[in-house]
Amino acid sequence: MRIHTRAFSTAATFASALFLVACSADTITVNGGGAGGPGVATLTGTISSSRTLSADTAYTLSGYVKVASGATLTIRPGTRIVGDSTVPGSALFILRGAKIDAQGSAASPIVFTSARAVGNRKPGDWGGIVIVGNARINRTANPIFTEGPTTAAENYAGGTTASDNSGTLRYVRIEFAGYDVSGGQGQELNSLSMYAVGRGTTIEYVQSLAGLDDSFEWFGGSVDGRYLVSYESGDDHFDWTEGYNGRNQFLIALQTVQIPPRVGSGILGNDPRGFEGDGCENTKPGCTFLSQPFSQPVFANFTVIGPGTGVFPGDGHGAVIRRGSGATMVNGIIGRWPANGISLRDAESNNLRLADSVVVKNLILSDNGSNFEPAGSNFGQNFNNASNSIRQVPGVAALFTSLAPASLDWTPSASSAARTGGMASFTGTSIAARTGVFFGGALVGTSYIGAADPNGVKWWAGWTAYATQ
Repeated sequence: MRIHTRAFSTAATFASALFLVACSADTITVNGGGAGGPGVATLTGTISSSRTLSADTAYTLSGYVKVASGATLTIRPGTRIVGDSTVPGSALFILRGAKIDAQGSAASPIVFTSARAVGNRKPGDWGGIVIVGNARINRTANPIFTEGPTTAAENYAGGTTASDNSGTLRYVRIEFAGYDVSGGQGQELNSLSMYAVGRGTTIEYVQSLAGLDDSFEWFGGSVDGRYLVSYESGDDHFDWTEGYNGRNQFLIALQTVQIPPRVGSGILGNDPRGFEGDGCENTKPGCTFLSQPFSQPVFANFTVIGPGTGVFPGDGHGAVIRRGSGATMVNGIIGRWPANGISLRDAESNNLRLADSVVVKNLILSDNGSNFEPAGSNFGQNFNNASNSIRQVPGVAALFTSLAPASLDWTPSASSAARTGGMASFTGTSIAARTGVFFGGALVGTSYIGAADPNGVKWWAGWTAYATQ
């Protein structure tokens, strides 16, 4: 890592002041920070020893910055890091064996965002965050490289440690990120890309805002997550593949507009999805629809709201499960997706449904083009039966206190159907075996449906943001 710094005590000396950085084994100290005024620093290259970033310095992430094995990057609450928009795809990589310790708070979140001024920000202004762990994936080839620019690719094959620990992201916002070097052919940097990340890693209270490609994408691994928010994704909000088997609870996704990306950073998806779940894509080496371990994630208490018709040139689905993926989806709301609420595709995924490894229960579907994928080679209509406790409720906006972007409040309204109908206990169901040892306890059922407790705290309040530029 090379760190170029400037610090300024007054506006009059802004252009001429130049100070050196003093670096210890675990801390970056910028002269002029704190009482002497804010510091400014640029991070480039490889971080080979542990470092700490603090809120008294404004950091620019320039190029592909990689935290090497054995090093920990600690980021203090309230720290702001911008991606260098003059260096396409600038991104932060946490490599296998390295850790990130980014623990903000609701009052002082850590923010990764565009270097451009508010009003001029666009999806693709910088690359995003990539974490590479040592958990298992279901592709058998080796090496297998991360998506994105070949000059930044890292091998994530061969992991065996489900409990691998890549650190902590807590109260973190990732804004206007993403980078597509392939013209939409699957070589993208997402807001948060997780490759073979293990369950020892903590991912909670994390938001993606106005990213170019997917907001959260899991490539295999076992990492759990909770309190995740995605507003205005350039493609899919929650995307998994390659044997991912983590559990996630309390998730929010909102899509209302298609935001033009920064010129030269890539293209937007035409058919955004709340969830896109793959077992393994058979166009990739060492990968078939029957690759094991199967993708078997759990998603509970989610609210995924689409754009409605006429916003994107393509269609858009609430949840697509395909290519041999399993999934457990319970206590969720899927609304306003122009194509379908639920689409189960491929005989291989339907076979997992028949074996009780695709479980979709206790949902509310509202204002979708159709709620279930039609008959034929798609099998989503098989969820449309009384035993799954899926309600079809018109009027998605009435389910919440406010769906207006300026005043988002995901709490169920006083008359909301989401206040009841949840699976309050997983005991005696196949779900129970998939929900243990979750953030020190267990993933628990709720009597309500969706991401917000009608009588609980507004867990998204204070640290999340909404903006389109």
